[in-house]
Amino acid sequence: MESGLAARNGGRAGLVALVAILLLGLGLRVGEAWDGRAPVYDAAAYAAIGANLDQGRGFTVGASATQPSSNYSPGLPLLAAGIYKLSGGVHERLARVVLALVGALSILFAYLIARRLSGPGAGLIAAGAVAIYPALLEYQGMLMGEPLAATLLSGSVLGMFWADDARQGIAADGLVRWVLPGLLLGALAMVRPEYLGVAVLLGLVVLVSGFRDDWRAALVRAAILLAGVVVVVAPWTIRNAAVLDRFVPISTGGGQVLFAGTYLPSDGDPERVGAEVVTRHPEIFAPADVRRLRLEQILAVLAAHRYPELESDRALSKMGREQLWDDISEDPLEFAGFVATKIGRIWSHGPRAVMREPLWEALHWALLVLGAIGLAVLAWRRRWEALVIGTIFLAITAISALLVASPRRVLVMLPLLAALAGVGVTWTGSVLGERRPGAAGAHRGD
Repeated sequence: MESGLAARNGGRAGLVALVAILLLGLGLRVGEAWDGRAPVYDAAAYAAIGANLDQGRGFTVGASATQPSSNYSPGLPLLAAGIYKLSGGVHERLARVVLALVGALSILFAYLIARRLSGPGAGLIAAGAVAIYPALLEYQGMLMGEPLAATLLSGSVLGMFWADDARQGIAADGLVRWVLPGLLLGALAMVRPEYLGVAVLLGLVVLVSGFRDDWRAALVRAAILLAGVVVVVAPWTIRNAAVLDRFVPISTGGGQVLFAGTYLPSDGDPERVGAEVVTRHPEIFAPADVRRLRLEQILAVLAAHRYPELESDRALSKMGREQLWDDISEDPLEFAGFVATKIGRIWSHGPRAVMREPLWEALHWALLVLGAIGLAVLAWRRRWEALVIGTIFLAITAISALLVASPRRVLVMLPLLAALAGVGVTWTGSVLGERRPGAAGAHRGD
């Protein structure tokens, strides 16, 4: 007779397969972290901030900064600095390996979510996809927040499902469970600040989903979830108030991404914004500026020219709001097409050049199609889990449609997408199995 552990995971064969996938994913991640990769610009900035924190120079990129250091999300640099403190020096390889170990947890979380939704088979499919997805692996070779954020997001969703299993009115043993997903969502917001708004939406989902049964208990659950977020985020918000002399929950830079994200001449491609701004403002830029300056520098010059009395990010925020209103009021059809292009940009392919290779592009599209089927199946079955995952997907899609459209936002949701794809595969398999000739007779003979 199989043990309870094996029985919950598809028998001994299923358990062996899970262990093999976990070891594969862990090995690939640690290998990437050990060897390292040439860092993208953000990764280099995170590395510099982490090193400066360890060496007592504060939260700063240093002399090489092309934008305020407060524009960078603090979660990853703070974690790297903590690792440096514990290890007695700036050991970036060690930090990457630790992040790889944390990133590997997303494989397990994807498995557990999919197993909950549609059984061990779905879980193995989800875990396998997350284990080998190349963009996640490549980012483990540098100090980038997406693998860490993917683990925190999938862990917080799993924590919400676990907390909801103990829905027992306002009994303390049921309510205390909501602290864990709240803390994880707070940590996630520190790595990807846009998830602070998503956390608020998830608190609303918790409230609405249980309101009819017991509104008091639903209100307390939502409050505990959001309190967990506040516990993590509030110390940094207080620090920002002292250092920046204004209210900044996590990071600055919102004006920059709003302006870039609503700049119609870019056709939804953030990499074209700088060149288009330079081309359309010859009075303040020379053609060589597009090669010499980074986007944030170009936008800072434009903001100083347009609103010299305002701090750069506030000026860009004002310009972005004006631009958004003009886009919607003067040419709504063009703006609708612009938004559709941006949504297609974030979902149609993964980040990094490797995701343009036919095999990996096929994997990405398979996850999208099967994930959509899986989400529809869950919604049709009126699952609370579909509401949670669907809210996250819709919120991040909306944020990307309004701000900068980067496939890196979708990468954070990959474990959830893979879990839904596992549901899609198992549901499709069951439907095809029922339609197979002789299946009905076989069922009647059982």
